[in-house]
Amino acid sequence: MDPPDARSKLSIPDLEATLNQANRMAESMTLPPNRAETEMKELAGKVDAYYRSPEFQGRLKGETARIRSELFGDASARFYPDSTPPAAHGKLGSEERLYLFISSSLPLRTIRNYAASVARLGDPGIVLVMRGFIDGMTKIQPTISFIGSVLQRDPSCNPLKGECEMQPVNLVVDPLLFRRYGIDRVPAVVYARGVKAEDSGLSEGDTKNTGIAESHTIYGDASLEYLIEQFQRETGAQTLANLLAGAAHKPGKSSQSREKSE
Repeated sequence: MDPPDARSKLSIPDLEATLNQANRMAESMTLPPNRAETEMKELAGKVDAYYRSPEFQGRLKGETARIRSELFGDASARFYPDSTPPAAHGKLGSEERLYLFISSSLPLRTIRNYAASVARLGDPGIVLVMRGFIDGMTKIQPTISFIGSVLQRDPSCNPLKGECEMQPVNLVVDPLLFRRYGIDRVPAVVYARGVKAEDSGLSEGDTKNTGIAESHTIYGDASLEYLIEQFQRETGAQTLANLLAGAAHKPGKSSQSREKSE
């Protein structure tokens, strides 16, 4: 007598025949048009327009300020120095940027060294950039703790138990900047010229909001001063030479350099 499940088993030829039949059916099938396609395009346009509207941007800035105030109190400016306009212009021109792309996956010592270099150079045009919030936007505490550990001058200080002196560094979370400059690994540094934003409150990674004349990218773990020197040699920018003039230079290595223009 055959086992109870013998008739339910399929042989290899049976499986091949079934798959071939399924493939023939898939080739002859025609999906109906999406009736909601036009409506969804219109809705997407409305959402994009609302996002860029002064009303929404005002509410967004207000909520950001409220959250920062509740979380940090008077210390918010030290955690988020980009929230207040710089008191003085730096060596870089108003249309120049140095973006330093980092991630929490990098050794903390490496990121702290970059933060210390940015603070030492003291130019508002130099920005540390993270792709996103640690563990997602629903959990803000891991990101707060990470930023605090990166920016505090004394690594042993615990900002949750008391005030810690923070380095004046501009650090932003902006996935659009990663996308715009095609950053696929970190650390990476981008030197951009001709940066012109229609709305300073929106991301400079938004191609609809900000135009650039040219950009240069270097990948690799090296001192920031060394990387800036490589940009200066490649572009001949006097502003970069001026930026380095007052900074202690330590030689290092970089891995790969590329240039692109938009």
